[in-house]
Amino acid sequence: MEEIKFFMHRIKHTSDVYDKGIEVKDTLDAAKQSYHAYLGAYAYEHDANTDLVSVFISDINGTILMAETWKKTVEPEPNAE
Repeated sequence: MEEIKFFMHRIKHTSDVYDKGIEVKDTLDAAKQSYHAYLGAYAYEHDANTDLVSVFISDINGTILMAETWKKTVEPEPNAE
């Protein structure tokens, strides 16, 4: 019988450097916990130096179960008239 595993894929961009990795989890709940913790730590401007975070959870068959990408929006400079 095939062992059930879940994978939390993560990508973070900071100052022209990409940090990436895959965490192997035994349960979907554990993968979801890592997913939300990573978003909470780096996305939504929680880390001022990070401008892109992409995470997703897949299962052993490659099915994507959850996915989210956050990208920092840059406000355009106001026109000085």
